[in-house]
This record gives sequence, structure tokens and C-alpha cells, in this order.
Amino acid sequence: MTVKAVIFDLFGTLVFDKFSAEKYPLFLSSLASILNLEDSEFASLWQASYRDRALGKFETLQDNLRWIGDQLGQSLEPPAVEEVASKIVELTRQALTPRVQAIEVIYQLRLMGFKTGLISDCGPAVPLLWKETPFAELFDTTVFSCREGLKKPDPKIYQIALERLSLPAHECFYLGDGHGGELEGAKSMGMKAALIWSAIDTDEPERLVVENWEGATLVSLTEVVSLLGS
Repeated sequence: MTVKAVIFDLFGTLVFDKFSAEKYPLFLSSLASILNLEDSEFASLWQASYRDRALGKFETLQDNLRWIGDQLGQSLEPPAVEEVASKIVELTRQALTPRVQAIEVIYQLRLMGFKTGLISDCGPAVPLLWKETPFAELFDTTVFSCREGLKKPDPKIYQIALERLSLPAHECFYLGDGHGGELEGAKSMGMKAALIWSAIDTDEPERLVVENWEGATLVSLTEVVSLLGS
């Protein structure tokens, strides 16, 4: 295959969320307590506002939290808002820990002459922290949904990455865990695409978001190097 760039998804592909489905509600409960809000109401609105957060409709986490307060008819104390935003940023910092072999694989691809890109559906904490991560210098372009006002599988978000890489879609290989229709979105643009599926070091034994994907499936990141190097 003629490929000149590899475009990665972030969560579930290069990093894994360290919080299990069991622990996350407890985390949200702790945030609600700081804000003096009812647990289930806060959790419901926080999760319901994910799409707006990922589309950049809240410029900051603080804006998102104040919106939740407004929905509940509560005027949130500024120090509490800052404390909760700080805790969310810290959790995101932990979540941005690279999975095993991620840095090595990206570095190897670059040594092989491939350009590298990233497209991530994410809230404002990710670009805020990005320069602190080991990934910061390893991508030719990074496309964050909250900065662009677009989410996968919108064709426009893939087009942004292609334009910044100065490459046509058929010369790009997209790798992701399949969340949100991202693989079909990449494929519809003309990219080659593959699902990454493997055991992870969390409370979940494995993560497979796409059950009906009929394209290539990889069980480790190192397979990308082998596949593109052959």
C-alpha cells in the first residue's frame, strides 16, 4: 500500500482511561459534593454536556461547570468551580499516560519516513495539557475537536488533518478503537483504516467498541510498523 502518513485516534488507541466504569461515578460524586450539588443531577448534566464540551461550545471547564449550575438554578462558588476544574484536569493528565509501546511506535514510524497526525474528540483539558505529554513533539499535526468545533465522523475534521499534512486521503492510514464511527468516517474519506483491539491495564479485560468492523484489525500498536514496513 502507498501510505505517507499515519493518523491516530487518542483515547482507546494511544492512551487508555485509567478510571473504570465503577470508579468514574464516585469521582463525579466527589465533584458534586465540592460544588454542593446533588450527585445524580450533576453527573447527568456533566455527561449530557459531553458533546458540547467536545465541540468547543464551552471555552473552559469552568464555563461548563457554571452552565451546569445555571441548569440547576444554583450559583456556584468561584473557589469550588476552580477546585473542581483542577481535579478534572488532573484526571485528564493521568488519562494521557501513553499505553505500552505507543511512543516507541510513533517514533519508529517517523524514522521510517511517515508523517504522523492525531484526531481526537476531546474537551478543553486535553489541548490544555498536550504540551506536557510525551506525545507533544511526535505529531506533524494534532486536530482536537473542541478547538475545531467538529467531531468524528464529520468529514470536515478529517479534511483538516489532510490539509495540514498536505496529503490526499488515499495516502493516509487511520488507526483507532472505532468509537463514534471514526473508522467508517476515515474510510469514507478514502483513507485506509484499521481497528486497534487489545487487552488493557484497567478493570475492563478488553475494549472492543466496534463489533461489525469488516476492515483490518490489529491487536497491538507494533503491528502498524510491521504492516506499513512490509
